Amino acid sequence: QPIGEPLAGHTDWVTAVACTDVDGTPVAVTGGYDDMVRVWDLATGQPFAGHTGSVAAVACTVLDGRPVAVTGGHDGRVRVWDLASGQPIGEPLAGHTGVTAMACTDLNGTPVAVAGDQDGTVQVWDLVTGDGTVHALHAALSVHTVVWTADDLVLVGAGSQLVLYQRR
Repeated sequence: QPIGEPLAGHTDWVTAVACTDVDGTPVAVTGGYDDMVRVWDLATGQPFAGHTGSVAAVACTVLDGRPVAVTGGHDGRVRVWDLASGQPIGEPLAGHTGVTAMACTDLNGTPVAVAGDQDGTVQVWDLVTGDGTVHALHAALSVHTVVWTADDLVLVGAGSQLVLYQRR
């Protein structure tokens, strides 16, 4: 059963959503085919920040004690956003052809983003330094979902397959 009215603001399909907490307020970060990213205050149902950019993947984490959203899109870039201010953190992380999946985790004490690409690559980005050479994998098909498990396994949904990798 839905709670309240739908959160309206996107003008085309919503393709990505992630939830987190910003200063005690539950928020959702959404991205869609309308080239918009919105941050929604789930208590009031109102967007409180937004930006343009073709977005297909969203994940949330904490970076330097701040809640952040990590977004990726068809422009081939990964972007990190401070959710309290709505401002970007650092320069976009480039090197993909089209980001289609995103996950965040902690790797040996360092916050990282795991970005899956339409070309089949999975790149692990150090969110502190912006280094994209932390780890790379390659699936045979376009990546549509990624999950990094607590025991350092990466599960990749590529085409109609699920591929399991173990970080070495």
